[in-house]
Amino acid sequence: MIRTRLAVIIFCLLLPFQTFAQESSAVKDKNDIDRILELIPIKQTLNELPQELKNQFSQNPFGITTSKNEQLIKLFDKAYDTDSLSNSAHQSFEENFDHTYSDSVLSMLKSDTIKPILKSEANFHTIQGTRKQIVTKYELEQDEPSQKRISIIKDLIERRSARESGIESQTILFRSLVIGTDTISSRLSLSEAQVTGIVNNFNNRLQMQLEDELTNNYLVMYHELSDRRLKKYVDFYTTEAGTELKESLNKAIHTAFQEASNRFISSIESL
Repeated sequence: MIRTRLAVIIFCLLLPFQTFAQESSAVKDKNDIDRILELIPIKQTLNELPQELKNQFSQNPFGITTSKNEQLIKLFDKAYDTDSLSNSAHQSFEENFDHTYSDSVLSMLKSDTIKPILKSEANFHTIQGTRKQIVTKYELEQDEPSQKRISIIKDLIERRSARESGIESQTILFRSLVIGTDTISSRLSLSEAQVTGIVNNFNNRLQMQLEDELTNNYLVMYHELSDRRLKKYVDFYTTEAGTELKESLNKAIHTAFQEASNRFISSIESL
């Protein structure tokens, strides 16, 4: 009996420390997630792809009335607003990322080797970066990259699953706009099979052109970085930590777009 009481007393004494340790661990996990997403320019991807598809549908490819198309674009902007996309992606990443890799990922992202790469990625999407792209593209035309350089770039695209992720993201966006256009219009009345056919045609075109598009963009984005530095970036994505980061990030992006798509279609159906 004495031993039992002693055990209970010890357990009660230790319980506050266990609770504190759990809370401290949860705080660390959240802080780690915040740091990772601050270092990686995920917001640019979340902002740019919707803008590209919105610009295409602003041209009214299905020929619906001008007022309906303008209404479609306004509802699209509202559903795909920056804050909602960022919040969805952040929550998805936090739920799916294996926190045991946090230290490894942060150590790599904050290293002197990788920091210039992340800076180049972030700058690529700025106004200054867009202007610089013109000069860089001209330089690449005058002095074509070596096959070794192209090979490293293609390895990076493959290791990051950039092509597959891009196709899935754009397909989610495109499908929502096709369904949204059909729903808001009183004239189209597309069948499910027709919607699927339109989306599949779009998907097939993407598969043929996206790898070349990504290769060209990466060549421009990383133009000032050495082969050696980029190779280390590729090597990072071959590790367990790099794979976990890639898969969690891609899922976060797709989840954010899918939730925005659902909001967009629901807003049109409720008109």
